[in-house]
Parts: sequence; structure tokens; C-alpha cells
Amino acid sequence: MTDFILLKKFDITFHPPKAPKILEMIWHPLVDPWIKCNTDGCSNCTSSSCGGLFRNASADLLLCFAKNIGEGNAFLAELMGAMRAIDIAHQNGWFLSLVRT
Repeated sequence: MTDFILLKKFDITFHPPKAPKILEMIWHPLVDPWIKCNTDGCSNCTSSSCGGLFRNASADLLLCFAKNIGEGNAFLAELMGAMRAIDIAHQNGWFLSLVRT
């Protein structure tokens, strides 16, 4: 309550956040021979890192990676993780094929 009073004294309007919207999601496993890659990046004031892992349709771990990219920010770390994942997929011959019906 004291925080609210302090905000009012400085003439700051306060709008409580709206209730989150709940959506029902249905998850479907991958279809063979698809491979999924999850990546992540993080950063603090001294260094940034990225990493990721590849899994097949049976959820078997195929490959994982982690890399310290030195100084940077969270956006750069996320981007480097995605770029490294694309490079690894290309090196392993995991190409996207489009099938038209």
C-alpha cells in the first residue's frame, strides 16, 4: 500500500496488469524423419553464450552444442545460437525438403 501512495504522490498513474489469457494448446510429436532443434542464448555483464540440441522424432538426442561467444548481449547470443544450429544442420546433411501434393 505504501508503494501505491508513493506513486500517487509523484502523480504516477498505476494500471494493474490484465489477467493473462489462457489458451488451450495441443502438442503433436514430430513425424519421422523430422529433426527438431532447440536453441537458447544468454548474456550477463561479462560474457554471452549460446547452446542447443537436436532430437529426432523418437526424442533421441542426436547432437548438442554450447559456445561462449565472449562479450555481447542477449539478442546476439540468441542469434548466434540459431546461426550455429543452421550450420550444424547443414554439416550433417539435415536439409529441409518440401513435398508438394
